[in-house]
Amino acid sequence: MFAAHGAGASEVELQQLAAASLGEMHFRDVGSRADGVLLEFTDVDYIDIES
Repeated sequence: MFAAHGAGASEVELQQLAAASLGEMHFRDVGSRADGVLLEFTDVDYIDIES
């Protein structure tokens, strides 16, 4: 996300990237479960992510 942000990604692109990343790590467990689960970031007012 930091690289995408630094490269000028739009807010929508960053939200899509965050949703895909969170879905993969927390719901699909890197492909070992919940393969069909889709996650969307909607109505996000603020998110603070530190490197």
